[in-house]
Amino acid sequence: MENYTELLSHFQSISLPALIDAQLMNRVDTKFVFRVEDLPELLIELQDKYHVLVVNQQRIANYENIYFDTPSKTFYLDHHNGKDHRYKVRYRKYGNSDNTFFEVKERCQNRTIKRRIQVDKFQHNLGVKATTFLIEKFPELPHLDPQLLNTYQRITLVNEELMERFTLDLNISFQFEGKSVYFENIVIAELKQAYVNRNSFAYQYMKKQQLRPSKLSKYCLGTLFTFDQPIKYNNFKYSFNKLKALNNAS
Repeated sequence: MENYTELLSHFQSISLPALIDAQLMNRVDTKFVFRVEDLPELLIELQDKYHVLVVNQQRIANYENIYFDTPSKTFYLDHHNGKDHRYKVRYRKYGNSDNTFFEVKERCQNRTIKRRIQVDKFQHNLGVKATTFLIEKFPELPHLDPQLLNTYQRITLVNEELMERFTLDLNISFQFEGKSVYFENIVIAELKQAYVNRNSFAYQYMKKQQLRPSKLSKYCLGTLFTFDQPIKYNNFKYSFNKLKALNNAS
């Protein structure tokens, strides 16, 4: 991690208040997965093209999520089956700022719309405030239970001119009902844009490295590795096998 910290010190910084205009709550997302050993080269390549988010003097932030779904994994299966209109529901704690939000990500017509409310604490049940938010804003959603705990560290790169963010998630872990899995050898990157722009510096770098976009979200990845019952995954098989190979590589 020290090596990343040194490399990130060469980026110009951007603070949390300045990031508000680039929050991209209505956006297009593109995910990539690559080996953590390739991260230094990427940071060197992008250091003069992006700013790095700094919160409380930290360039690498700790994140903690609790995802909610039905016991039959409705949201997971909607994603797997390519349903055009689907959801992710979670609590998210931003460790470096101690802010916690209840968030709903709605995917529709290849766009991601994120709506959220700030809450007092990170908890393993919906609680009154979150339940009220769901009833008022998303009455169509079924009853939800906590399904997955997820932690990771994130580097957030920002290009204000292109109105995009490029997040890099490291040291990813998942836990569900006593079963846990840890991914220390991979990076899950996500390019977040107001509109699709394949001239993005980050996208062009990924293309140059022959890294193709991944369909697998962190929630779906964690579900695949921690759910102890058979679950449909044939549409994720390519990404699933690639992730296993990358994480097991020495």
